[in-house]
Amino acid sequence: MNTLRKPLLVPLFFAIGGCQVWQGRDIDSLPPTASLPEQSEPGQVDIRYWMDIPGAEPSALTELTRYPDNPDNIETLNTLQQTQNRADYYGAMAQGFITPPRDGLYRFFVSGDDQVEFWLSDSQTPDGATKIATVPAWTYPDDYEKYSSQGSAAINLEAGKRYYFQIIFKERYGDDHFAVAWEGPNLSRQVVPASAISSWAQPSYPSEEDAVKAYNRGYRIGYFDAQNGLSMNPQYPPLDEDQDGLYDNWETFHGLNPNDPEDASSDRDDDFLTALEEFDLGTNAERADTDGDGIPDGAEFAYNLDPLAPNDAGEDADGDGATNLEEYQQGTDLNDSEDVPVASQAMIDGFVGQYYVGKSFQTLATYRVEDSVNHDWASSSPLQGLPEDNFSVRWNGVFTAPHDSGTREYEFIVRTDDGVRLYLDNNLVIDSWVNRAAATDRYAIALDSGESVPIKMEYFDSIRLASAQLTIVDQQTGDQISQSANVDTPDPGSESSQDSDGDGIPDYWELRYGTDMMAQDAGTVVASGSDVTVMEAYQSNLNPWTLEPISGSEPDSPDTTEPVPTEPDGSVEMSWSVPQKRADGSNLNAGEISHYKIFYGLEENNLDMETQDISKDQTSYVIDGLDRGIWFFSIRVYDTNGLASQPSNVEAFQIN
Repeated sequence: MNTLRKPLLVPLFFAIGGCQVWQGRDIDSLPPTASLPEQSEPGQVDIRYWMDIPGAEPSALTELTRYPDNPDNIETLNTLQQTQNRADYYGAMAQGFITPPRDGLYRFFVSGDDQVEFWLSDSQTPDGATKIATVPAWTYPDDYEKYSSQGSAAINLEAGKRYYFQIIFKERYGDDHFAVAWEGPNLSRQVVPASAISSWAQPSYPSEEDAVKAYNRGYRIGYFDAQNGLSMNPQYPPLDEDQDGLYDNWETFHGLNPNDPEDASSDRDDDFLTALEEFDLGTNAERADTDGDGIPDGAEFAYNLDPLAPNDAGEDADGDGATNLEEYQQGTDLNDSEDVPVASQAMIDGFVGQYYVGKSFQTLATYRVEDSVNHDWASSSPLQGLPEDNFSVRWNGVFTAPHDSGTREYEFIVRTDDGVRLYLDNNLVIDSWVNRAAATDRYAIALDSGESVPIKMEYFDSIRLASAQLTIVDQQTGDQISQSANVDTPDPGSESSQDSDGDGIPDYWELRYGTDMMAQDAGTVVASGSDVTVMEAYQSNLNPWTLEPISGSEPDSPDTTEPVPTEPDGSVEMSWSVPQKRADGSNLNAGEISHYKIFYGLEENNLDMETQDISKDQTSYVIDGLDRGIWFFSIRVYDTNGLASQPSNVEAFQIN
């Protein structure tokens, strides 16, 4: 796996000297200071239920204001399985600990009806939990093979260690059930049993005086204390053999030497904070951006932000209309209202479509700009690099109401074979994520004159026929609205700091590299078998799907074939193959190609004429209107960063 590059701060920062103490934290916000509470019960976990929730997506549950603390009722599971039909339109969440019986590699599997998410942490705290297995639609009971997403990668677990887990379940209607199974060393696939589970319990805090004392002395590294069975007791202060101000166990945990006082001034993660400053702030000494909000810890400290609070990246400290993250990315002063970043995003007409192998956006194949969403692929592949069946597409765009005054209703009509989801202003308004023959769904929305609304349409094809169409109709006039004229999208080929979802990753990058510009997915992992998040890939200039470096090298030249004549006289067709590599030998993905251009002329060393930009999906082009003589042709390919290949071999053709 490629080594991640650590983000660098812009040059405006000065060295931070002295021991800084983070002030103004409520005692209830302090991390746990003790080992696991006694009320955790072995052999069972609580499951919480919320009733009367529409939709089939787990987000319909997790976005509730009463989630997770105010369920309608709480029951107990003795295994990680619910078998009985309970009701329609509800959601459930279970959390607790899993304890493996043996050291080794384990895989987890989920089944359910309708949708299930299984999250697992690398410790007994929820902080490191990642989604490792999902049911995207429904399965029969104990069917763990319907979707590739149902099974996790192999995970190395330690015998006797507690690992935090969470199950999120959403039922729409009909049958309802779920199960979490595992397999591992000397363990055939089976539902996770009572012997391996115990209930989750919230940590308890000591008195405020003792907690503050413990917090400032180092006991705030509660997960470390818990792993060692150490309770917080201020009568026994932590050891500091080298008297450098750092708790010995904290130094050991973070790879420092408890007997070396000099390492208190080290900066292992290059975030402009010393180990001692990281200790006092409560930040991670091995991660430059502890809260993962796109602003390194040292920058947040220097600008009086909280390096443990991700939400402040989306705030505007100086009230100049730009978020703190936008200002940091462009190197402007977060506290100077007159120092405003220029964040004009180039827009293109129509939609950007992201095409994936797999029905649940498993692997990005390519992206392309489209005038409208109007496809009937029948039984064919939508484009090169995609299979005929089992693919998915996400289209993004922004619709602007074209009427002159007042408010009008616009109807959004989708017709697909198979599943579709439509989001308007990031609200799910059509949810037909099922295998089906061609069918139509509708949704109407009232918009003011000139009002804009973001559109996200997601689609999957299962087998046989495939089609996806979007129509927008003015309800007052009955007219069908031109999408190319009234929908635009951030240009993935033009870099800008615009970040529609506020996850720290700009829109152009998310469109270009197949992540969701309307969902906060910076913390997700898309590369199979890795633990590299989208944010880490972005910060390290890696393709999030392959973890290969995003190269600044130009593409290889296309391979051309001999020109052939076409009708009418004076026309010639050029053909070429799609380059697969860059000049430095690194892979060139289809999504990184922007367009082609043909250069031609009557002198081999003076190709003074050129075509318009040719779509990246084309591998041939007809040039007409050529006069009699010998013409010479060469082709160049351009990538999404604006880099051009060297000209291809010059091909000659005589026009008689």
